Amino acid sequence: MNLKKHKLSCKKRLRSVYNFFVDLRKPQAPLTTALPALNLIKQQSLKRTAMNEHLETLFVEALTLNPRLIVELGVAKGESTRVFAQVARLCGAKLVGVDLNDCSRALDWEEWSFIQKDDLEFAREFPDWCRAQQLEPVVDVLFIDTSHYFEHTLAEIRAYFPFLADHAKVFFHDTNLGAFIFRKDGSLDLGWDNDRGVIRALEVHLDRTFPEKQEFIDFAPPWLIKHYPHCCGLTVLEKLAHLFPDSPSGAPV
Repeated sequence: MNLKKHKLSCKKRLRSVYNFFVDLRKPQAPLTTALPALNLIKQQSLKRTAMNEHLETLFVEALTLNPRLIVELGVAKGESTRVFAQVARLCGAKLVGVDLNDCSRALDWEEWSFIQKDDLEFAREFPDWCRAQQLEPVVDVLFIDTSHYFEHTLAEIRAYFPFLADHAKVFFHDTNLGAFIFRKDGSLDLGWDNDRGVIRALEVHLDRTFPEKQEFIDFAPPWLIKHYPHCCGLTVLEKLAHLFPDSPSGAPV
């Protein structure tokens, strides 16, 4: 066994032992609500993944916008896709997923559009694609969970932010990524060091420095910024251009 494999094996053993003691505590059952879609997401979030503790946040934050168009960059197994599908059903929104890999089976819903393509290439085609679908190329909810590398994330920001509505939300996953990831329930899992790629891209675009290991709320007109450090990190940008018309609109820097 080479050194790299040995280190990975040790990390997996550490994870198993650590989570064994965490699991000795009796987990609390999720609170049920009068909204069946939210109850489904609460149940879905019980399975530990790299983003399970953010699923309710994605649902509630997106739902409050009553979106018309939701664009998801990075589909994978469809964990977040299923959340946005619940929002789309409730709001009558169009849901579009983009991924390099064939993720067409991630969601069984005929109203979902899946595009197997590089997301930067799709950005160049986005206005024409929307016109072909009889949609206005204005994005209300944008989810970014792709390569997690700095250059790619910054390119995504520059490519897609010009399509955002005056009041829109952008979700960035993996904004606190490291060798280990920690959840609010006390458990840990294996991560990887992306050299702060996603959060660094946000820092460059917004010309700020963020303490990604801490929960925080910040404001950089027209952006309201909320950050949750657990479960690989989730950063939510809410564009409030309708309240601050003289602020930068989020066009490419």
